[in-house]
Amino acid sequence: MPAYNAIVNALELNPSLIIDLADEIPERLRKEHPITGKWSVHEHIVHLARVEVSIGRRLKQMLESPGQPIVPYHPEADDPGGLITADWEVSLNEYQWHRAEMVGTLGSLSREAWEIAHMHPEFTTYSVRVLARHIALHDGLHGYRIEEVRAALRDQ
Repeated sequence: MPAYNAIVNALELNPSLIIDLADEIPERLRKEHPITGKWSVHEHIVHLARVEVSIGRRLKQMLESPGQPIVPYHPEADDPGGLITADWEVSLNEYQWHRAEMVGTLGSLSREAWEIAHMHPEFTTYSVRVLARHIALHDGLHGYRIEEVRAALRDQ
């Protein structure tokens, strides 16, 4: 049985976990790169906010125009300097605001709407449920990477 409620719960709770973790990093260290070639805590937070905006547009498209193909989001195409220069507070607010909007939208959907098939070139099957689950797991990935940076900062 699909885990609709678990997905919505994770999406609702994940920002609090990630922000709590990020807030443990002193402001003066948030832009540090203690792991060569890996993002700073700041860059992870900005990325999460940008993805949230992109996913909000995608969810709207999926609900309003089910037949349209989905265009993949590739973060490496973003301005590489844009992550580090973006405003921390604005990014945190965008992440939380857009996520709350998504959670509200998902909570109002019928089970049928969650399962309408969409065309996405990187997925065999793609639906609102797959999108939502993917984003919940994406949060966890970045939370783990922030933990790695946190540990590396401690070791310095």
